[in-house]
Amino acid sequence: MATTVTRPREDIKVLFDYELPNAPGKSIIGLQLDYPPNGFTPPHRHGGASVVALVLEGELLSGMNGNPPQVYTPGEAFLERPGCHHTVGENNSPVEAAKAIAVFVVDTEIVKSGGYAALTVLDAD
Repeated sequence: MATTVTRPREDIKVLFDYELPNAPGKSIIGLQLDYPPNGFTPPHRHGGASVVALVLEGELLSGMNGNPPQVYTPGEAFLERPGCHHTVGENNSPVEAAKAIAVFVVDTEIVKSGGYAALTVLDAD
């Protein structure tokens, strides 16, 4: 009999959401991402947004567009360009929690029509 092991998902908290008056039709949205030990985000894209992630605590393993994943530690940041395929996004530790801030610059209409869930579009499989 096979045993299925499930990994915990990240917890997401909206920190801010502002429409940008100097960039009509765009918004800047900040999210706090809390990853429990061994936590992860399945492969995904970000609704056409540019995203900067800043690690606050722990270590995050991140890989995009088929490139080898890289470990990011507190104070380090990475950029996801529009259309980027984020294939690996996970806490690099099985015992310590990790925390990051993700800042999105996105078309305002994406969030108005699809809510915050539209910011992270998981792969179909």
